[in-house]
Amino acid sequence: MRIVFASLPAYGHLYPMLPLALACAAAGHEVTVATAEPFLDALPLPTARGLAEGVELRDIERETFRNHPNASGLEVPTYMFGETTVRHTEPVLSNLFALVRPDLVVYEMLNIGAALAAARHGVRAVAFGLGLWNPILTSLYALAGAATDLPGGYLDPMPASVQNPVPLPPRSLPIRTVPWAPAVTPMPPWPKTRRPRVYVTLGTVSFGAVEVLRRAVLETAAHDVDVLVAVGPEGDPALLGDLPANVRLERFVPQAEVLRQVDLAVHHGGAGTVLGVLANGLPQLLLPQGADHPFNAVAVERCGAGRALPNDAQVPGAIEAAVGALLTEGPERLAAKRIAEEIAAMPAPEEVAAAL
Repeated sequence: MRIVFASLPAYGHLYPMLPLALACAAAGHEVTVATAEPFLDALPLPTARGLAEGVELRDIERETFRNHPNASGLEVPTYMFGETTVRHTEPVLSNLFALVRPDLVVYEMLNIGAALAAARHGVRAVAFGLGLWNPILTSLYALAGAATDLPGGYLDPMPASVQNPVPLPPRSLPIRTVPWAPAVTPMPPWPKTRRPRVYVTLGTVSFGAVEVLRRAVLETAAHDVDVLVAVGPEGDPALLGDLPANVRLERFVPQAEVLRQVDLAVHHGGAGTVLGVLANGLPQLLLPQGADHPFNAVAVERCGAGRALPNDAQVPGAIEAAVGALLTEGPERLAAKRIAEEIAAMPAPEEVAAAL
């Protein structure tokens, strides 16, 4: 089969799909990944352009606010992914599908233009979930003018105990979270003395929350722990100022490897990080900054595997207290270990490739 995996050019959108794409290629299928810079020609699979040349996600965000200056709350991502992004992806992907003539399209669930382009060519398309399913996501298809039977299938990476208690789309399949990262990313060394290790990050898109990150680092480092901080590939470590000696700063780290070596994660609440932490049976402290972070924070607290502190709850000492509690063998750690077992029992990408 010829299979196109279509993703917007963002780490949290693309990397979760790559284990399935690689599994399909290993099974003998002809796989192409449609995305954009900086991922073109930088993946272990053939790539093709899936977004208009010269357009970046920040441009799409600005265009959305220009066209809808009064949009607020969930209206912003609805217009961004159901309208603006579609304008810059659907024509490009339609041209690609005419050239490649795929038998199947797998698209991350916010790349609605891929679903429309596949429908235009009569190609079966399956959405890859990036986190929690919410029925409001179907409004993106309606806004984009898509048929009501989309998505034509849904791959759900969220374990049932964490997923929102709402009906999933028809023809849904669970898929186990398997991490992927470029092999060239080195793992920072830890100090030789073994004491608790904490990973702190606000993700690859931190919404400029420098003060939140600095506060999280300082209050975490107040404990007798070693702290590894990832500020993101475009982050500037110097903005955090002077930090304690038990803190190590990096721009980008092999997160999957880091999560196998730490005792706790303090992070923004992106779905990929939430799933990675859960898969390793670790408790987590979420500091939600935007996008789907607040919803993920609610889900993590609901399943008992961690705690959340929105910005307005981060009074002095709050993060330090939460970190101290989560470093113990408390209920959150026990819940996280149960969920890790649940994730391990979900179908692997190779099994899902065969099912597709």
